[in-house]
Amino acid sequence: MERKFAQVTKNKKMFAAIGTSSVVVSSGLLAWQVYQVYQVQCQVQQQQEEAQNNLSCHQLHQQVEQQVPKPQYIPMPQNILDSINQFEEMKLSPLETKEDLKAMLPRHLRRAWRLLDQANRGEYEQHLKAVRELSRLKLTDGEMVQLAQSCAMRTAVGLARTEGVDLRYFVPVPLPPSVVDREIVDMFREILVQLPSGSAELHDCIRYFTNTALDQYLINSDDQIIDNDISEGFHRDSHHIKSIPRPSINQETIIEHCLQALLSHSTVSDQCTVLVTSLALPLFSKVVLTHPNNPRIKSLVGQIMSNLSLNPAHHLPLYKSGWVATLARWKASPNLLVSLPATKALANMDVDYGVHSFMPGIYLLGPQDRHVQHRNNLSNWGVDVVFVHGLWGGVFYTWRQQDKDNVRDCVTEVGGEEGYSYCWPRDWLEEDCKDHVRVLGCDFDTYLSQWGNNCPTQSYKQNLEERSEDMLAKLVQAGVGTRPVIFVGHSMGGLIIKKMLVSAQTSEDSNLLQFANNTKGVVFYSTPHEGSQIAKMNSVVKYFFFPSVEVQELEMDSPALLELNTYFKQFVEKFKTRVISFGETVPTRHMGVDLTFVPPESSNPGVGEFLTVPFNHMDICKPESRKSILFRKFYNLLWDCVDEAMPFVQ
Repeated sequence: MERKFAQVTKNKKMFAAIGTSSVVVSSGLLAWQVYQVYQVQCQVQQQQEEAQNNLSCHQLHQQVEQQVPKPQYIPMPQNILDSINQFEEMKLSPLETKEDLKAMLPRHLRRAWRLLDQANRGEYEQHLKAVRELSRLKLTDGEMVQLAQSCAMRTAVGLARTEGVDLRYFVPVPLPPSVVDREIVDMFREILVQLPSGSAELHDCIRYFTNTALDQYLINSDDQIIDNDISEGFHRDSHHIKSIPRPSINQETIIEHCLQALLSHSTVSDQCTVLVTSLALPLFSKVVLTHPNNPRIKSLVGQIMSNLSLNPAHHLPLYKSGWVATLARWKASPNLLVSLPATKALANMDVDYGVHSFMPGIYLLGPQDRHVQHRNNLSNWGVDVVFVHGLWGGVFYTWRQQDKDNVRDCVTEVGGEEGYSYCWPRDWLEEDCKDHVRVLGCDFDTYLSQWGNNCPTQSYKQNLEERSEDMLAKLVQAGVGTRPVIFVGHSMGGLIIKKMLVSAQTSEDSNLLQFANNTKGVVFYSTPHEGSQIAKMNSVVKYFFFPSVEVQELEMDSPALLELNTYFKQFVEKFKTRVISFGETVPTRHMGVDLTFVPPESSNPGVGEFLTVPFNHMDICKPESRKSILFRKFYNLLWDCVDEAMPFVQ
């Protein structure tokens, strides 16, 4: 009984709990529905209020508009209206009126900006005169930067070529972000791999330099060696095995050989396009910023720029990447290695006003001023002088002043020394070049490095005829032959000159016939007209010392050389060309052996004036001073030709 009573009591409690929960849940649902209805009513009421407010604002705005009075116009006399109209028309084109121009610019800057506008947009003569005047301005740094940032490309190039220009006109261009954080060696590798290697135009030496840079130098960089050693370490059978450390190559050496490879590629027009569209231009800027005191790197980069600038389509990329500014600074360098390539590159970019372009191997020694154009008319008449070096020579170091103690380094110290000339044709003719003399220097080994990384196939495959034919075409491109010209050759260079002249006179090309007819004089410094004593050496020793086709062609009494000399004598007789020849009388010390390269009987062409001098083969083209007979004879011949070329005397 007690158990049933307890069960009934338990059931009652359970039903009571259930009933209470149901009531609570039902009450919650009812409250939620009431809340939802309230929210909807609030939203409807809010929308109605907003609509009513918008309507009220619109009505109020209309009321305000109705209350605002309309503007009242006062009639003006016609003469005042005419004055106002004239004033407004003047304001529409302020640059056309002097008064507005004065109001826009400070007084001392009005002339500068007027000149800049003429330089950027003017006709030929206006542009030339404006650039010359701009180069003479003296302004503050801020004012100069404003002008520099407003220069058109042709104005910037013209200023860069103008003698004595203020270098503040050239604002450096920052490196792009894609180059700043990348390694120099990696970018060189990327560019060299991109360059096409299967072109029929590629010389064997180009492939040689490219393969050398990729296989021998880039793979032996410090980072590459570390990566390779770590990679090999993971694949060894035992970590106890140790390999012999491989020598690493410093970055400057790697850069020089990579630049030498790219220089050889830049002699082919299609390869130049690939270089310009790649990372090469900003990479070169980064290389120069990283190694600012290496003249050999600057020289190689400058030579690449001079080759790229031969194509007018590349001028704008060179300008936008900041290379006009860099070349302008290099042009003013006392170092010959740096200044000559920069001068040449800027001249090629200024071909519309400088008239002539300079192919690989042809350098403008003077004048460096853009405004002396040598167009062979009444205002630009004059004489060209062309210097051609011999074997193992070069335009950067053959024509130095004589160094008795032989203590000067012709690679790293080419310029900047008071009282000594690293290029006497440029320095000693500087005053003459400003008016009526243009001086050119030739490098006929355009694929060879000046610092020992020579192509083994170059000297074996090019003979005298090929070199002279190549140089003749390049000189004609530079405008040589359009007016009187004097040639100066040392050793093998004299033979190249003779071959060019003989080929020109027998050509049917009018430009080449003019080239021959305008040759007024030739100076030979120890040229082997009949061969060299080297031929008398033991064959093994001879080809060890001089393993080239040209030396093999220099056999004493060589039929080819004798025939060439006969034709040259006929040339001199036909065109009345004056000839001066110097012969060496002192043996030359070469690899521990005293050698007479060219005996006096061979250095005498049998025509013109011949003099023997107490110098060896290397020093005979290096006068001690302006008083030396080696210079005075040449200088007198030059001025005789200048006097004859003067149009006012004839």
